[in-house]
Amino acid sequence: MKKLIFTGLAITWMIGSGCQKFLDRKPLDASSATNFLANQDEMEQGLTGVYAAAFWAFPNNTPLLFAVEASTDLAIKRGGNAEDAVAMGDGGPFLVNNALVNTCWSQAFRLVQRANQQLAGMENGKANVPAATYGRIRAEALVLRAWAYFNLMYQFGDVPWYPKAPGVDEVLKAQRVPVATIVAELYKDLDEASAAFAAANAQPILANGRVNRGVALGLKAKLALLIKDFRTAATATKAVIDLNQYGLNPSYPALFMLAGQTANTNREIMFNQTYPTDQLNPQNWGPILGVPRQVTNSQSSHFPTQALVDRYEDRNGNRIDQSTTYSPANPRVNRDPRLRWTIYMPGDTMSYRTLTSPSLPYVNPMERTIFNIHSNTRFRWNWTLSRYDAVTGNNDWIGAQAAGIQWQVSATGNIGGVGYVWRKYIDSTQYIWEHKTGYILMRYADIMLMYAEAKVELNEIDATVLTAINAVRNRAGQPSTTQNTQAALRQLIRRERVVEFAGEGLRLFDLRRWDIYGTANSGPVVGFALNPAVAPANPTFDANEVPNYSASVNDRIRFRNQVRTNANPRYKLWPIPQFEVDANPDGMKQNKDW
Repeated sequence: MKKLIFTGLAITWMIGSGCQKFLDRKPLDASSATNFLANQDEMEQGLTGVYAAAFWAFPNNTPLLFAVEASTDLAIKRGGNAEDAVAMGDGGPFLVNNALVNTCWSQAFRLVQRANQQLAGMENGKANVPAATYGRIRAEALVLRAWAYFNLMYQFGDVPWYPKAPGVDEVLKAQRVPVATIVAELYKDLDEASAAFAAANAQPILANGRVNRGVALGLKAKLALLIKDFRTAATATKAVIDLNQYGLNPSYPALFMLAGQTANTNREIMFNQTYPTDQLNPQNWGPILGVPRQVTNSQSSHFPTQALVDRYEDRNGNRIDQSTTYSPANPRVNRDPRLRWTIYMPGDTMSYRTLTSPSLPYVNPMERTIFNIHSNTRFRWNWTLSRYDAVTGNNDWIGAQAAGIQWQVSATGNIGGVGYVWRKYIDSTQYIWEHKTGYILMRYADIMLMYAEAKVELNEIDATVLTAINAVRNRAGQPSTTQNTQAALRQLIRRERVVEFAGEGLRLFDLRRWDIYGTANSGPVVGFALNPAVAPANPTFDANEVPNYSASVNDRIRFRNQVRTNANPRYKLWPIPQFEVDANPDGMKQNKDW
């Protein structure tokens, strides 16, 4: 008797293929391969449904890839969450039914299904639409399908390949296809998409939140890096650069604010997950997860780690363990400006719009607070008296646990953070519970650093490599590098990708393809100085820029005593969701050692 387990892939394709009369109805937000897409308006409407399937969230309104970032060495999610279990590895416990893992799988294959429906349904109206328009719409669907597969493969490895929408029986008998095989097919899709965008004379950015020719080429480069095809990665990124249609925004902070994204100076933002500004829902809850508990209406639960903080150089371009100007006693000063643009450290002044209307004296409607973790005091700006007031009662105080007054998910709580909170994506012009800033999925700085990386790995180090790296560094105010050896530049690029893209969901991809996930995401998670009068020793760094805190672990905040254990080779990939293995035990073999 055939198993009646219709979850994950099976239920997705059952709904899409209409195996019951009720499900044969014309879909409201997706295309149907049999009764829709007969003209351009319907094709555009169907494409909207594909984009809707690319809107990934976990949980609630949190951008999915921001949640994924919390499973890496750069961040720590409050205890008891799926992201935290993934990050912990053997100590999680990280189980095959983990909700983050299941969501990444299901949402990506939902996008694959929607894109396949669009591609098949468009054939109904091909004769009714100008060839260039038809090609552009098809190109967008091809890129979105490739985006889904890119994420699936760096997370899970070999997965089923569906070049067209399958029936339920096909899904239940699907086989896992090697990554290299799928990448070869996606290369062809993305080449077709790139040519179609060009033939349609499409704008460099079609509209905020839509894919384009640059994204097609950039995604091809990402797929190439995944399989270490550095020649293709270099060629694809060079093609984007040679288009002369994209560039760096002169203001790094503007990239993460709504007004800055709307202006999109130099078109640095190539693809992002957008949020409607003409209606309340959905919102981007990534920012609210970073607001510390000492601020009104706060909900912090996603925190940066010391391993991120210490990757930022001093202003002279030196790593902190090699710097003559960096001071462990005052780590906020004389640093790469991207540190203060990305993270709030103790002593920093934070500004949030925490209420929809003024509530004097401390909200007007802005709330300004000096981030403090070392006393039971909140330093709040008094808008009436134009001064900071010392207000007793601080949920983020490191001594609050002993006093029994702390909610334990605070910035220093025993299931919370290690003394830091996020600043990136915090837009003080917006109410923190109704953020509409898009979550960036690809930007030009990534293209430049991928180009540099590919050329370095090919050992083709020339002026173009240094130009790409230094453009990103100089935009932040960091000095140019003059390194010219493969080993030195590889190390610099790995550090540069951390500090440039922290919190943007790229880290797991980088760790996996560099084969350093187990090393980078193992060991104790530490934070700011436990006692500000005792400066912790600097970490040491290995060749992959992974810090070691054995000399300072007892001088740093780590109330959670979290020790991550990811050395087991099985953590090189996530497990296939158990519901898929149960539904198709012959074809959907589990990843090794799970």
